[in-house]
Amino acid sequence: MIVLGASPHAPLSARQAGRAEQTLEIRSYNLKPGTRDRFHQLFLKEALPMLQRWKVDVVGYGPSLHDKDSYFLMRAFEGVAQRQKDEDAFYGSEEWIKGPRERVLADIDSYTTIVITVDAATLGGLRKAGRPMTTSNDLEVLTRLNDDYIRSVQQSDVTRFNEILSEDFLCSMADGSLLDRKAFLEVTARPVTIRDLQAHDVNVRLMGDMAIIHARTSYTTADGTRSGGRYTDVWARRNGQWLAVSAHVTRK
Repeated sequence: MIVLGASPHAPLSARQAGRAEQTLEIRSYNLKPGTRDRFHQLFLKEALPMLQRWKVDVVGYGPSLHDKDSYFLMRAFEGVAQRQKDEDAFYGSEEWIKGPRERVLADIDSYTTIVITVDAATLGGLRKAGRPMTTSNDLEVLTRLNDDYIRSVQQSDVTRFNEILSEDFLCSMADGSLLDRKAFLEVTARPVTIRDLQAHDVNVRLMGDMAIIHARTSYTTADGTRSGGRYTDVWARRNGQWLAVSAHVTRK
């Protein structure tokens, strides 16, 4: 199980400032085959913000280089006793129990933990080495872009779509029509008849300079009926920028 504990009551700077040595926990997760992208997204969107709220010192995290189903998390504590105290406090919290706990555990086959003492210089080097690699950063960027895409649909934000759609963008609409970029922007500019549009079960699949995003949608129609559908978006990295090149929308 992923360990995300640290007391939220003491500021990080007060607990860690000036310490020559700290206790470092290195946790390696063996994830179920094919779940690492989903696990990483869950970590970025829910677990990492929770760690930050609980003032935990996250030294590094992300996919391991040696295979496609491994993930690591490094955290620093004042000592072994403090580590145990922080974990007990976290695991007893409703935020963890009622939050992402079950979804996090569902992707983990097994894990190993190493706890060592490190000096400040070593810890500093690990902070630099342990930050997300390009793949992790791409997942963060694409997750934010997906959020922008959904928000732009709901708010008829043509300006934002102008920034994130490729020139050769095509969209297969729910009615079976195929729109090019110009036609899509014209449709987007019209008043929106739905509200409360949200994306669920977002799955970002990275394949080098291409990515496919699958998700489920929910929304309220003009007459107040709750409905939903699915979408699949294709993104391409062009000149260092991720752009949407294709979209396919279905509705109930």
